[in-house]
Order: sequence, then structure tokens, then C-alpha cells
Amino acid sequence: MSFVECINSEIEEIDKYRYITDDILKEAGFEYLENESNLGKEINKLSPEVCPPDYKVFRKWTNDESPLKLDIDNGYNNRGTKWHLHIDNSDCSSIGSADIDNVWEFNTLMQVFNSKFKLL
Repeated sequence: MSFVECINSEIEEIDKYRYITDDILKEAGFEYLENESNLGKEINKLSPEVCPPDYKVFRKWTNDESPLKLDIDNGYNNRGTKWHLHIDNSDCSSIGSADIDNVWEFNTLMQVFNSKFKLL
């Protein structure tokens, strides 16, 4: 294994234990969507089982040749993770989604969709 491959392998292993936070998303250029977040908080008042009280939504468009629209929120999901990532193509057509927790899962999805964007 080359030195660069070894370093990348170590970083990927560390990223499996780096849980996504609001700060990581903001540092990566995600925009906090206040209206959508507040709507989730209002839903929580009526149906707490649908949305957590600290519901937050963030959005980012990648700078790829074929940009991706990334919407990530901390609503309840089927896997029980902290985050749900929804991915649209440049036409805003849904092309994927996943329930994720850590930076490695996020970055792996970006690779699957051929994006150069990643969380650092």
C-alpha cells in the first residue's frame, strides 16, 4: 500500500467515528433552512412521534459537473440514525436517500453518486 493510500485509509477509518454535527454541516457550506426547520418544530407540538423537538434541515448544492442537491435533516427515520440525507439531481428529481450518522457514510454516498464533494 502506498503512503497516500495508507493515509486515506486511516482517514476513512477515523471518519467512521466522526458523527455528523450541525457545525460540520455549516463548515461544509450547508445552509440552515429556518422555515422548514420551524415547520418540523410546529409538527412536533401536534405529533411528537413524527418530528423531534430540535428538528433541523440543511441544504447544499454541490459544485460538480452535474450538481447534486443535498437535503439533510435530523428527523426520525427507519434506521434510527441521527440524520436522513436526500439527494436530487440538477433537475430536482430524487435519485437517492439514506439514513446516516457519520462522515464516512456521507462521503461514501458522495462517491456512489460521482460527486467530488465531501465532509472534512
